[in-house]
Amino acid sequence: MSSVGDLIKRSPVVASPADPIIKAVKLMADNNVGSAVLVDGSGRPVGIVTERDVIRGLARGARLEDPVESIATMGSLVTAGVKEDVYSALRKMRNRGIRHLVVVDEAGALRGVISMRDLLEDFVIKRLGERVWWPPPED
Repeated sequence: MSSVGDLIKRSPVVASPADPIIKAVKLMADNNVGSAVLVDGSGRPVGIVTERDVIRGLARGARLEDPVESIATMGSLVTAGVKEDVYSALRKMRNRGIRHLVVVDEAGALRGVISMRDLLEDFVIKRLGERVWWPPPED
């Protein structure tokens, strides 16, 4: 069974909670990702902003110059440990209605972000792999 840490594909995109929304949006666009982790001065995750947050925030009247923390998920950040199994991570995402999960190590330090897409790709690859690589039953 895969662990959450196995699904991390790249270093997380990070921003400061005080950064303007436009900076976080540019970081996400430049890195072709759907989220940015908000970190404190010591680099510990304190929030996350997603494409969905940006759309909702702008629809409610947020300005691109406003601090990104004004539209982000702060305080109730949902995380997964690097050694956590993927099914546990999937349950967290389903139960909370989220599509991105911040991954931390045993000390709570940021290690990455996984998305619902990452979980789906992992599942599909494993299932297709079984069908492609397993020999057909003998008659």
